[in-house]
Amino acid sequence: MFTLHALERIKHRKINRDEVAACIINPDKIERAGEIMRAIRKINGQVLVAYYRHEDENIIIITAYKSSRIHEYLRQ
Repeated sequence: MFTLHALERIKHRKINRDEVAACIINPDKIERAGEIMRAIRKINGQVLVAYYRHEDENIIIITAYKSSRIHEYLRQ
């Protein structure tokens, strides 16, 4: 489930919903900050970063963006 903010941001950033879903389902790296999760997935020489939270049985996608700083996001 996408928040209105997430839908607006991914449309503005020309990110496909399926890419965001794939990032969350099969990330290269996942981080947690309290209830908020950050999924990171390498795609075509960039990383896709998706922020989301679990609410009951649902995943609520908060926002997503792409970055060229692959090493910054995927370093251990």
